[in-house]
Amino acid sequence: MTIGIDFVGTNLGSGTKTYNINFCNQLNTLSISTNIKVFICKNYLSQISAELSKNSKIEYIIKPNFLSITLFRMLWMQLIFPIELKSLGIKKLYSPMNFTPFLARFLKIKTVLCLHSNLPWIYFDLMPGNIVRNFLTKKLMELSIYFCDILIVDSFFAKKEIIKALSLYKKKIEVVYLNINQSFFLKKNVKHLISTFNYKSNYILSVMSCVKYHNIINLLKAFRLLSKEVNLNIKLVLVLQVLDKNYFLEIKKYVTDNFKKKEILIFNNLESNKLAALYSSSKLYVFTSYCEVFGLTSLEAMSQSTPVVISNRSALPEINGTSALYFDPDNIMEMKKSLKKALSDMRLRKKLIKSGSKQCKKFNSKINVNKTIKIIRELT
Repeated sequence: MTIGIDFVGTNLGSGTKTYNINFCNQLNTLSISTNIKVFICKNYLSQISAELSKNSKIEYIIKPNFLSITLFRMLWMQLIFPIELKSLGIKKLYSPMNFTPFLARFLKIKTVLCLHSNLPWIYFDLMPGNIVRNFLTKKLMELSIYFCDILIVDSFFAKKEIIKALSLYKKKIEVVYLNINQSFFLKKNVKHLISTFNYKSNYILSVMSCVKYHNIINLLKAFRLLSKEVNLNIKLVLVLQVLDKNYFLEIKKYVTDNFKKKEILIFNNLESNKLAALYSSSKLYVFTSYCEVFGLTSLEAMSQSTPVVISNRSALPEINGTSALYFDPDNIMEMKKSLKKALSDMRLRKKLIKSGSKQCKKFNSKINVNKTIKIIRELT
């Protein structure tokens, strides 16, 4: 039996790309007896182990970079990829990027789909981009869910939410947690630096996509109130992957109208290898999202001994447990009070750092990748 894994995905910095690269790097270290063919774009190779895999059972099939473009990728996935799978004798396919090829069912290829977002069914109006494109995306995701044999989601919260949204049969759904890139745990990790940034300055950090459901304007409002009360000459550093350009312009205007120069620092589309240093030098990490099926950045912050202050919505309490300080993202005053408490209460800070260093280690990449391969292999 041969398993196929479709990692032909976007080259933009995103949670999906992080997942793909982390999975590949961990897969390369495992002792696997099953034949696996991994489909991947050439532009991913620089971020995957140089030797790819010493296991002869794992073969990487390199695809051209133009398939990183959504339209080309979708056409390839639905029209060409299923035929290629059939010609290679692949009986089972893992599709970890919200979509799966519909023809696979008719070619008797079993599919396992991994869903990384419930946003289209929960906050459709907050999705970035054109409403027509978003509607088509939602429908293609729904068809992928209905056509797949097994659906993997990132948390138990996500499982409950998607069952309710689409009236799914719960036994069709498996939960496999995401995991932190193991480089965050390396003691000798070389932390890449931003040459223009002063890491000794006092700052609060937030890393997220620039989308409305991440509630960035409310964060700015809360920080504005905080900066008037806390005499620390503190800054807010936002690391944003800009997915909603109009919202980004709204954020920039709000910053210009309400803050002094360099009080808010924004880094766009920053390379992931520069995050560790930003986490470890920050006073605290804050995340204000409404809609998360997992949420990885808070665990990355915990791995760098940074206190975490976070929204109490969606899957975030499940993933962060008692290792974070929570707030209602709709309540600006509560958000401000939480930030202030996490900055000034030394006992709380020590507690969050100690608890967080344990919490983030629960999300073990080896266990999660093994569990995923097991689900695919046991599919009948």
